[in-house]
Amino acid sequence: MKDKVNEIQISYKDRITSPFWHKISSSKDASELLYGHWNKNTIEVHESFKIMLLNNSNMVKGIYQLSQGGITGTMIDLRILFAVVLKTLSVAIILTHYAKCRIM
Repeated sequence: MKDKVNEIQISYKDRITSPFWHKISSSKDASELLYGHWNKNTIEVHESFKIMLLNNSNMVKGIYQLSQGGITGTMIDLRILFAVVLKTLSVAIILTHYAKCRIM
């Protein structure tokens, strides 16, 4: 009997072509883009953790919500974080955590 193992296939599809990706030149650029991806109706209710995935030119490949918790905290699984980063072939990431606080 021949040994059997699972075959693994990895795929990643760009839905927005790279000429339309946002370039991150400063922390302000990243902050403004990320804030636009939070649900303003629930931002004060749940803590959440997202990652911004970048290519080697600091162009944003995407934003992925890694976890959403409760009022006082959220947990992340590093295995999922690394799986997303590796699957998208990202060369840089920005880790973001939004805790309930006053926005100025």
